[in-house]
Amino acid sequence: MRSAFTLLEVLIAVAIVGMAFGAFLVLSGRIVETTDILLKTTLSTLAANNAVNEILYMGKNYSNKEVDILNYKITVNQDFEDLMGFRVLKVEAGTPENGKLVEIYEVR
Repeated sequence: MRSAFTLLEVLIAVAIVGMAFGAFLVLSGRIVETTDILLKTTLSTLAANNAVNEILYMGKNYSNKEVDILNYKITVNQDFEDLMGFRVLKVEAGTPENGKLVEIYEVR
């Protein structure tokens, strides 16, 4: 008599492998989404830091200005406030799809 797998055992093994592959695909999709958000946050941080330097040292205006970095559109907005005798510069940056991703404050 030959030793072999029954049809039921093969179907159960295929179902287990299929569920594992499906879980892998779901996790891969989430990793791609997370990587995209992290890239946009990094680019928004870069744009906001550049805006702070250009506002303070070059006198530029960044009210709802769109900046193009690596084919991503980053919206940068500035705001000044006076707080206890200090001038506070607030710069917000983000993408149109995700909204505001970064806030940077500079106190002078």
